[in-house]
Amino acid sequence: IRYPIGKDATSFTIPNHVTNIANAAFSRCNLTSITIPNSVTSIGHWAFTACESLESIAIPNSVTSIGEDIFRICTSIIIYCESESEPSGWNSLWNSGNLPVVWGYNGK
Repeated sequence: IRYPIGKDATSFTIPNHVTNIANAAFSRCNLTSITIPNSVTSIGHWAFTACESLESIAIPNSVTSIGEDIFRICTSIIIYCESESEPSGWNSLWNSGNLPVVWGYNGK
């Protein structure tokens, strides 16, 4: 399932009832920001692949599982993670492009 997003939208907030972001759910989107709520516990493979306009995203502590290459071909992004370090349930190739990550992010 891909999330329906208007072609002119620049940001999107995932609804609070969502617990899983599916494989390739936002791939090739033109968004600059996506808000992930604390209800999300897993992010599938390639979820944000080729979102070249995506500038930043914050991954809450609730996310205990992440698939492979979720930010592949994202050239402008900074990833903010509430966790102090990479959780053991995250695929070792989740950030295969070595994109910048800020660990211990508290939203401020």
